[in-house]
Amino acid sequence: MTNRIRHRLVALLVIVCAVVALEQAFERLGALALVRAPNARRTIPPAESGERRIDVGPPSATLSVSVIEPRLPPRATIVVLHGIRDQKDFLRHVGLHLAEAGYRAVLVDSRGHGHSTGQYLTWGVQEPRDLTQVIDALGYGDGPIGVFGESYGAAMSIMWAAHDPRVRAVVAVAPFSSLREIVPDWWKLNVPLIGRMIPRFVLNRSIDEGARMARFDPDASSPKLAATRSRAPILIVHGSDDNTVPYDESVTIARAAPATVKLVTLDGQDHDHIASDPRLMSLTLDFYSRVFK
Repeated sequence: MTNRIRHRLVALLVIVCAVVALEQAFERLGALALVRAPNARRTIPPAESGERRIDVGPPSATLSVSVIEPRLPPRATIVVLHGIRDQKDFLRHVGLHLAEAGYRAVLVDSRGHGHSTGQYLTWGVQEPRDLTQVIDALGYGDGPIGVFGESYGAAMSIMWAAHDPRVRAVVAVAPFSSLREIVPDWWKLNVPLIGRMIPRFVLNRSIDEGARMARFDPDASSPKLAATRSRAPILIVHGSDDNTVPYDESVTIARAAPATVKLVTLDGQDHDHIASDPRLMSLTLDFYSRVFK
């Protein structure tokens, strides 16, 4: 073997080792980015006036909850769920609209968000069990229940309806169809150049590693599958110009469960502003009025 060939083999070996090391580093960092909760290392402030703290689990967490009561006895209780890395106060206007229309609104900080504790996110696998425990703790389980969720909360809403048959109506705003489908889009959006170069098998390994950390089945994070198991009617509303959660994610869910899901498109609307679109509340209240007669 000549020195030139030997040097080339050594260089190739170094490159291969570097690629493997980078892949392993990305797998770990990507997993942490996926499941580490926003509040994992934060100190939660004391409860504010009108705020409830409810213990859920396992895994244990304490959820922050606010209830907005209507003037008259409620037509139903509607749980309002925010998007990922947001908090319940971002959808307070939704709760106020619901209360004005005669519904009790229960705003929840999902585990690891807002004023709630929790080390990890489970992308809708553990969170439905949390919500069932919240409803039971509040004593609202004997009355009619609906749910309104945006983005991450929308996916959670669909999955909660499949988990708890007491949920009779779901409004899901811009949900993703499954964890494995949304992660590649997330990387393309947030890391425009490198995100498009990461192979799908590497992303899946990162998802698997994150799920091991947070102790959940990544394939169970599937609103598409949950919609096929839900008995509750589901109204999905999605903006045509959504670049964060592609519109096709909702199309996928609707096609999987055509008997249960109705998909409404808000033309010209994106992901960040859809919750404040007046068309959304009109659609939502009309839907609830037909379910909770």
